[in-house]
Amino acid sequence: MTALHLICRPLDGGTLIGVAGELDCTNAAELEAYIGGEHPDAALPLVLHLSAVTFMDSSGLHLLIDLHHREDVAGGSLHLAAPHERVSRVLQITGTDRLLRTHPTLDQALAAAGLAAPATADRVA
Repeated sequence: MTALHLICRPLDGGTLIGVAGELDCTNAAELEAYIGGEHPDAALPLVLHLSAVTFMDSSGLHLLIDLHHREDVAGGSLHLAAPHERVSRVLQITGTDRLLRTHPTLDQALAAAGLAAPATADRVA
């Protein structure tokens, strides 16, 4: 297991969270708690930047599905930005790529969420 590294950039009207490492049964609850603390209003859009997530098991997948439903019920939206090819493969194999809003780049995810991109110095990994 690789440690999970998280960084948050609150944006005007939503939240951008960068996730790095392996997302699995040992740390999915950590990510969920972090999101709850940094993004308490599920009515606002949430963008998860996943380009540095090199592995995701079913616990991570389950968390993303739960987050998607939580955001939708509250009137918000979840956007996955630039998922690593291994994460993209899990989403494709399970068919969840048709459920979750996945975008090839961070800029496209932010635009789809209606959020302004942070300055280059404030970008998340």
